[in-house]
Amino acid sequence: MKKAIIYIRVSTDEQADKGYSLRHQEEFLKKYCEFNNIEALEIVQEDYSAKTFNRPAFTQLLNKLKSRKLRADFLVFTKWDRFSRNAPDAYAMISTLTKLGVEPQAIEQPLDLNIPENKIMLAFYLSAPEVENDRRSLNTIAGMRRAKKEGRWVSTAPRGYENKYDVASKKIIIHNKDAPMIKWAFEQLSTGKFTVEDIRKQCVEKGFDFKRGSFHEIFKNPIYCGRIIIPAYKNEEEQTVIGIHEPIVSEALFDKVQVALKSRRFKQIYKTSVQEPLPLRGFLTCPQCGKNLCGSGSTGGSGIKHYYYHCLKGCKERVKANDVNNAYSDYIATFKFKSGVQELYTEILKTIFKANTGEKNANEKGLQSEIEKNKERLNKAQQLMLDGEMEMSEYKEIKRNIEPKIDALLSQQLSFNQTELEYRSYLKKGLSAVQHLGYLFDNLDINGKRDIIRSSLRKNLVFSEGKTRTEKPNELLSLISLVDVQHKRLKKAKGSENRSLSAHVPPSRPNMNELLEDTRDFARIWDLYGHLLKEA
Repeated sequence: MKKAIIYIRVSTDEQADKGYSLRHQEEFLKKYCEFNNIEALEIVQEDYSAKTFNRPAFTQLLNKLKSRKLRADFLVFTKWDRFSRNAPDAYAMISTLTKLGVEPQAIEQPLDLNIPENKIMLAFYLSAPEVENDRRSLNTIAGMRRAKKEGRWVSTAPRGYENKYDVASKKIIIHNKDAPMIKWAFEQLSTGKFTVEDIRKQCVEKGFDFKRGSFHEIFKNPIYCGRIIIPAYKNEEEQTVIGIHEPIVSEALFDKVQVALKSRRFKQIYKTSVQEPLPLRGFLTCPQCGKNLCGSGSTGGSGIKHYYYHCLKGCKERVKANDVNNAYSDYIATFKFKSGVQELYTEILKTIFKANTGEKNANEKGLQSEIEKNKERLNKAQQLMLDGEMEMSEYKEIKRNIEPKIDALLSQQLSFNQTELEYRSYLKKGLSAVQHLGYLFDNLDINGKRDIIRSSLRKNLVFSEGKTRTEKPNELLSLISLVDVQHKRLKKAKGSENRSLSAHVPPSRPNMNELLEDTRDFARIWDLYGHLLKEA
C-alpha cells in the first residue's frame, strides 16, 4: 500500500474570504487517500504564507524526511498554490522531494510530472498564484499611496496617535494620551537646554515609557507637525503633503527642533561608564610616559576598598584617587571672576546684540522676502499646471528646484535669533555655575563632575607634587577669570560646606537643585561665548 503525507495550508485572509478552511481540506484529502487505497501517515497543518518555504511545519516535515524518520510515497495537497506561490522555489522543492522519494501531487490539479508536456501546466499552476500575489501587492501599494496623497496616514499610528476609522470607514489617526508628552518633549528640546537622552529620562520619570532606540526618531518624524512624506516610487518623486490629522506640534516648532538636532551644540554626549570615586578617569596623563592613566579599586586587608589612578603601559605611576580628586577640586576652585568682569561682560554682549539689531532686521526682512517670492513662484507654476498650460513634468522640475530653497530659507530664519535667545537663557545660570565650581565638583554626581572637567579643559591634566596642572585649560574660562594665588595656597578643610568656594561665593550653602541646573548650562555656555567673541 502506498503511503502519503497530507499537507494542509491556509492563510488568514483565504480562510475568511475564500473558504479554504483547514477542516475542509483535511476532509477532502482524507477521502482522496481512502478512495485510492493510500495510507495517510501524517497530517501537517499550517497557517503561513506560501511566498517561501521558510514555514515552521513544512521545515519540520522536511527534516523528518531527510533524516528518514518519516518515509512516504506522496505529499498530497488540494491545489498547487497550497504548496507554493513562488515558481522558482517550487521547482527547487519538487526536485528535493523527488530525490527523497516523495512525489508532490495536487489532487484538484493532478499532473504526471514524468510527462514533459505536463511541466507547462505546472508552470501555469505555479505562476498564476504568484501573479495574483504580485497584483495584490501592486494594488495595495497604489491604494496606500493614493490614501497618503489624500493626507491619510494608513500605517500603524506613531507614538502619540492611535488608529481609528472615520464615518466613511477610512483610516485616520487621532491624538491619544501620549500626545501632550510628545509636545512637551519637542518644546524642551527646542530650548537647547537638554539632550535627547535628558528629555527621555524626564519622560520616563513622569510615567511615560519611551525606549532609547526609538525616542530620537520621534523628533525627526514630520507626521507630528502635520506633514506626510510620500516616498519616491517608479517615475514619481518623493513629495510632502499636508495630512488631514491634527498635528501635535506646529511646523515652526518642528523646524526649530530640526535645526537644534543638526547643531553641534546639541549633539548627544554619551556618558562613559565611570565609577564615582574616579571622575578624572580619561582626563589624566601619566607624567612618566605621557599615556592616559586608568583607574581602579583594590580591597586591602581591612576589607576597605581604595581607589587609584594608575598607568597600564609598564611604568609604575600609581596615585591615590582621593589625592588627585582633591587637587583638581583645589585647581578648579581657583577660578573666579575678575572684579566687575561679570557685569562688564554682560554689557559687552548686550552692546554686540544692540549694534547688530539694524543689520539683523534687514537680514530678516530679506529672508522673508525671498521666502515669499519662492512661494509665489511655486503657486504660479501649480496654477499653470492645473489650468493645463504647463506639463506635469515641467511643474515637478520647478517644484524640485524651489522647495529645497524654501526649506533652507526657513531653517535660516528659524535659527537667526537662536544665538541671542540662548545667550539670554544660559548667561545667568552659566555664570552662576562658574562662581561655584569647587563646591559643585565636590557635591555633584559622577556625570556632573565629568561635565565640569570636560568643559574646563582643552588638554588632559597631569598630577605631580600634589597638584594638577594642564597645558591647555579652556581659553574662555581663563579669559574671563584669574587664578587667585592666595586662595591657591590655602589648604581645604575636609568636610567643610564652603570647601573650594571662591571669595565671591557667599558663605551660606548654595541650593544644589539650582546649581545642578546651572551645571548643565555651564557645559554648553562656552561654545556660545566663542561664537559671540568671533562675531564681535
